[in-house]
Amino acid sequence: MKIVKEWHKKEFMAKVSGKVADNLYRACQFAADQARARAPRGATGRLIANVDIDVEVTARDEVIEGRVGVRKKIYYAWFIEMGTSKMAARPFLRPAVFENAQEIVRLIQGG
Repeated sequence: MKIVKEWHKKEFMAKVSGKVADNLYRACQFAADQARARAPRGATGRLIANVDIDVEVTARDEVIEGRVGVRKKIYYAWFIEMGTSKMAARPFLRPAVFENAQEIVRLIQGG
């Protein structure tokens, strides 16, 4: 049995956060692909083309965050996802994540 005499938090966190960030990137890419497949096909295809991901590691590798969404320039994506008083919702982002939760968790875990 090996006894750990020194704790090298900085080195450990750098190594672990890099692996987790890579796994989170793969999971976000998977969710984005699912969202693109579910998004309504418009005449221009701008909505699908603007589904994007962002994975961010904050200072000192303490927080790793992944986001899947539509770029701000496609303002109408919100109305498609949530609906309006005159248009029924046609969600594509939320189902892409919630209906694939097990696969996303598996990817984050490194599977």
